[in-house]
Amino acid sequence: MKTIAVLTDFSKRAENAARYALCLAEKIHADIKLYNSFFVPSEDPLSAQIAWPMEDYEALKRESLHQLELFGAKLKKEYSVGMTGTFKPAIEYECHDGNFNTYLKGLEAEKDTVLLVIGDHEKGMSTWMTGNHLDEIIDQVSLPVLVIGEHQKFQQIDKIAFATDLNTGDIEQIHSLAGLAGTFNAELLIVHIADEKYDDLELQYKVDTFLSDITSKIDFAKIYYRRVKSIDVGHGLNWISEHGQIDMLVMVHRHKTFLQNLFKSSFTKEVAATIHLPLLIFPSPAYAVPVF
Repeated sequence: MKTIAVLTDFSKRAENAARYALCLAEKIHADIKLYNSFFVPSEDPLSAQIAWPMEDYEALKRESLHQLELFGAKLKKEYSVGMTGTFKPAIEYECHDGNFNTYLKGLEAEKDTVLLVIGDHEKGMSTWMTGNHLDEIIDQVSLPVLVIGEHQKFQQIDKIAFATDLNTGDIEQIHSLAGLAGTFNAELLIVHIADEKYDDLELQYKVDTFLSDITSKIDFAKIYYRRVKSIDVGHGLNWISEHGQIDMLVMVHRHKTFLQNLFKSSFTKEVAATIHLPLLIFPSPAYAVPVF
């Protein structure tokens, strides 16, 4: 059974992300698995320098699991009233001690997991999802990561925009994304952001080659292409988000591409907050893209 993993620290942003994930799970016929990472002071490198009270590991774990169960029950109650579809996602729970990044590889090993959902970053929060943790998750995980803002509510997805530098390595991710778009009968808009000074003949050749590869490998009729002229990728993405009538923005995370600056410290969270849209990030290289 397909599963959507949801990381939660019980903050409002994380709870909202879980609600979005639950609605999405209903549409794609997937179950939900809630994860929480609880902190054990004795395992902190600085704990020896601080007079920590004695903490009972099992008590901390029970409390974390109890909070997960309460939140899961709350979600179940909400969707039993608000959801009208015939499929009802099952909700499971799992908690770990310490930094959750330690357990990402184990999560990825669960073959049925197709997506990891997290809330965006809120400056000043002292939880395990603060600081560079969001960036670390995006850097380390080999699953697609869906970042949901605090005020983003689930709605019908009619158009998904996929930002690309026309790298043929993106074809696999587009193929996977076509499955998600097909579930909603949505359009899939391929967006390339390029400077006006870019050689039009050279660009057109790359576009034609890229779209030809898509046509030959992906059987999905509602794929369209649009070039956005901008010298700044961030500005181009903001423009297409504001004027393109899209419901989700999708990118591929690479370490050495024109998108690299988007994934420097905290910028991913800044993009997600600025565009006010769900931001889906595919890893690259894609060792195993999910089937939605």
